[in-house]
Amino acid sequence: VASFFFIGLMSMMIPLCHVFGGLIAVCLFMGLFDGCFICIMAPIAFELVGAQDVSQAIGFLLGFMSIPMTVGPPIAGLLRDHLGTYDVAFYLAGVPPLIGGAILCVIPWVHERQKLKERAKPGDGETTEKMLENENTLVLDGTEKPVKEM
Repeated sequence: VASFFFIGLMSMMIPLCHVFGGLIAVCLFMGLFDGCFICIMAPIAFELVGAQDVSQAIGFLLGFMSIPMTVGPPIAGLLRDHLGTYDVAFYLAGVPPLIGGAILCVIPWVHERQKLKERAKPGDGETTEKMLENENTLVLDGTEKPVKEM
């Protein structure tokens, strides 16, 4: 999530670099965080879909990533033609990673809420416990014959 945020932030900082050294620093940080994102993509896909479907999930992720990488440069060129500067294109390129990072921050919270809802529902475990309690009271009454152990 931090990598995603920093990729978006660094994209937005490119137009603010008026010195070549600043541009180099921004690009170094952007490359570092992009490498972190790419490295963690496979383990996250593995955790989400399981071992059997991980190759298909990574293929889908890379396929979806190719769409903005293919369409982005012509759109940036159109923005440059109409506005006379690339600044807006860089600012707009930083927005999706920031939104994606925000969504990724919410996922653990939603997952935890689902777990709490599942725990709140009476499950099979409670039914089994009640059945065992009833069976034990019958055995302890003495009027019933002992139950055979399996």
